[in-house]
Amino acid sequence: MYLLSSTCFACTNGIESLTDGGLPVVESPPALVADVKASTHFLGWGNVGDTTIKVKADKDILPALTGKKVDLASITTNLEGGFRLLSIGGSLSAGFRDGGLYREGQLTSFPNLIARQMGITFYQPLFDVNEGNGSGYKVLMGTEPIATFKMVTNNLGYADNTKADKLKPFTGNNIDNYAFPGMGTFLGSINIFPNDNFGKKFSERFFNNTDGNSNYLSNYQTLKNQSCDFFIFEAGVDNIISSISIGGGGSIQAEMENSFETLGTGLVQSLVNGKAKGVLLNVPDLLSIPYFNQITNEKIKKISGLTIRVQTDARSEGYRDFNSDIDKLLPTPTVEKIIKGEIKGLIILSDKDVLSRESGDDEWAFANTLGYNTLTIEKKAKANNLPVVDINALYKKIMASTYITDDGVKVNPDWKTGNFFSTDGIYPTAFGQAVIANEVIKVMNQFYKLNIPLVDTRFFLKK
Repeated sequence: MYLLSSTCFACTNGIESLTDGGLPVVESPPALVADVKASTHFLGWGNVGDTTIKVKADKDILPALTGKKVDLASITTNLEGGFRLLSIGGSLSAGFRDGGLYREGQLTSFPNLIARQMGITFYQPLFDVNEGNGSGYKVLMGTEPIATFKMVTNNLGYADNTKADKLKPFTGNNIDNYAFPGMGTFLGSINIFPNDNFGKKFSERFFNNTDGNSNYLSNYQTLKNQSCDFFIFEAGVDNIISSISIGGGGSIQAEMENSFETLGTGLVQSLVNGKAKGVLLNVPDLLSIPYFNQITNEKIKKISGLTIRVQTDARSEGYRDFNSDIDKLLPTPTVEKIIKGEIKGLIILSDKDVLSRESGDDEWAFANTLGYNTLTIEKKAKANNLPVVDINALYKKIMASTYITDDGVKVNPDWKTGNFFSTDGIYPTAFGQAVIANEVIKVMNQFYKLNIPLVDTRFFLKK
């Protein structure tokens, strides 16, 4: 997993006041914008231009608190001290959406929404309001024949004016949401996205180490030393996204007996040993989500004069004919050119452009979450009398368009509408985060006999 560190300072040039009295717009220099696109898979892919969007005030992002008193005595370890909710997770828990991490997404992350419903203080490593657009994010411009975007380039939180490898460090004294894009399920480095610096620069915002891989274990130990009354643990989604994005070159593996300690085993067990209560989230089937299903066989068949050959496997110099029955084209730069008709004739694709079910090299199997959900999440939960939030079942209902929220909103899986899935077609919108928050709250209420009110999901539609 990525447990690393770094520092950075946002650009301060080009400040102009907004006429409506909002936060000032801080324009980023072209060199920085170019490096963001070049070094970040999500933000660089499908980009057709730049745009400026002002940072929203926090009061315009979240609803007013209800003020309802919630009795948390049954899950409080120290009745005389302040209640602490701890979240450990990846992109999903951090609030990553629209291809980036920014303040609005952090504020609408499901752990923060849950904490608000519980009526407790919850400290997050938020981007400063002046760098509220964080890593930058994407605005969807069109979806045919393939998705295209503009990147939000103002009020970013990078270190200097030319490079995008470091983000400004979080300077607060407290953190309750130890979640960052790129957190994997194992000790050691995992290439979460095609550019392996992606996860590193987010974790470095608050671990503040500078010597790279040697600090994986020290950062892991930092998490093991945490104590709390209640925890939410979510990990594994980023592993699956990584595996699919690079053509099956990685996986999420189940915990085996007598194996090296996994993140799930070590952190969850440490928290439980400290008398904390908690919930675990399993991992959904991500092969079905919009991002990985925009390049259909029907679109390929409509392109005339096209012959596609694909690499047999990542270690081979052999190639075979593309087979739509077993091959799924991924949204890579080369495939994007194919779909747009920019290249024709004989096209040779690398293993990273295709997810294949070929006999003896079934890359789809790397995206299978059954083993991890059963042998790691469910096993750990059962051993420690913890409940599991079945996010896998939730996503199945959403993808089948059969899920309706408790306040009567039918959830739509089409990323073009901005309903459950955000602009990146992978991670949830604020509304999607509210849906997940309510699933967690319902499990907490049922298992621990609590009375936490559900989130008003309607407030977050189109946010």
